[in-house]
Amino acid sequence: MDNSKPFWASKTLWANIVALVAVLTASFGFDLGLDAETQTAVVAAIMTVVNIVMRLVTKGPVTLK
Repeated sequence: MDNSKPFWASKTLWANIVALVAVLTASFGFDLGLDAETQTAVVAAIMTVVNIVMRLVTKGPVTLK
């Protein structure tokens, strides 16, 4: 039984894309009231937790189909 899913259905992938957008907006000067270094550190810390949780709840592999 193939329980894999396409890459675009991966919650982990989408969470990381959101984090990338947050980091890029900080680097281009989008102001959330934090300096770019602090904003990047906050995103990195949050994403560490998100990725650990996602890894724990992942049930199957992701494929490039």
